[in-house]
Amino acid sequence: MKSTRTRRTVRRTAAMTAGTALSLLLAACGTSDRAIGDKPPTAADVEGLKAAKAKVRTYTEAPTSIGITQPVGKPIPTGKKIVMIGAGPGGIGTIIAHDAMAEAVKELGWELKFIQPKEPTPQLLQQALEQAIRLDPDAVVISATDVGPIRDQLAKLKARNIPVVSNNGPDPSGGPLTIQISGLDALSELAVAIADKTLADMDEPGTIGIVGLPGYRIVQEYIKVYKEEIESRCPSCEIVEATISVASLGTTAGTDMTNFTRANPDMKALFVGYDGMAVNLFSAAQAAGAKLPRTYSLGTAPTSIPALASGGLTASAPLDQGEMGWRTVDVLARIFTGQTKSALEHDVKYTRPVIWSQDLNNVPGTPVGNTFPNLVKDYPAQYKKLWGK
Repeated sequence: MKSTRTRRTVRRTAAMTAGTALSLLLAACGTSDRAIGDKPPTAADVEGLKAAKAKVRTYTEAPTSIGITQPVGKPIPTGKKIVMIGAGPGGIGTIIAHDAMAEAVKELGWELKFIQPKEPTPQLLQQALEQAIRLDPDAVVISATDVGPIRDQLAKLKARNIPVVSNNGPDPSGGPLTIQISGLDALSELAVAIADKTLADMDEPGTIGIVGLPGYRIVQEYIKVYKEEIESRCPSCEIVEATISVASLGTTAGTDMTNFTRANPDMKALFVGYDGMAVNLFSAAQAAGAKLPRTYSLGTAPTSIPALASGGLTASAPLDQGEMGWRTVDVLARIFTGQTKSALEHDVKYTRPVIWSQDLNNVPGTPVGNTFPNLVKDYPAQYKKLWGK
């Protein structure tokens, strides 16, 4: 595969050949008073890294509120049929959100059906939505999905006055989407937070590796935000980029990521664009006898929490997909009671970014099964109160 290296001091991009893809771990690196190429850090670098350290301190405490205080305030109708379209087996977060939604809808007497495409390809997503349309639901939920390839199906739903709620997607509310929850604005906050943590741990300019996942446009979009934060705070830093395919998730992805880091031995940090991409990275690196750099991720998978606790995964910016499932149900409750505007005012806002890291002493215990630690400890109770339950 092709990877690119960006020299921030001169704003150039050059193509270079490297092993492919993504990594989830980063070997500890010592600090020195020299920047890339033995050039001293610039004043902008020093100030930027100092600011990143200060900012990280604001990301250590979990929020205590879901950030929504306005009750639905009207009787919520029962008997609603909701269809949720998954984002493929690699979309671990969407599976967690579905499981949480399945619990939340019980509180309101609704039915939830889950349609999971084998991969998030345009054709398979189109087929899944056509299946959903045939079920004649009261609402459809999509996750981490680009509107472009499914615009025809969304138009059919809109023509039937069937609301479509999206979460973690790249497109804004409006048009074919009734509401986008936790879209690019919210995920950008997480990207900025983990970029600040990356720089805070580096102490000096260096090379940062990034691996993307082209099958999910939202991942590529917030990776841009991560890069912009690195660039603004550390002009002398270099970025090396690569991608892995959706088909490699859970199979060759770990080997691809390991090869990427070995091909770039000067890498001081690695950002895994989506945490679920690196499920088998640790075992692949161990098998290859490879030393990985410090690693950072966004959208922490439950299976990555032990790696965080041990310090293997340096830091991660979690997105509570379980809470997202309940938030989606709250959105639908407001839509079904004629309060779409209220949902747009309250539910789309992200509570506050958090960073988990061993050195911040805030990594939660390993969850049981395919569940996720509650960022807001009592969020189900807070949602039930909004629903009058």
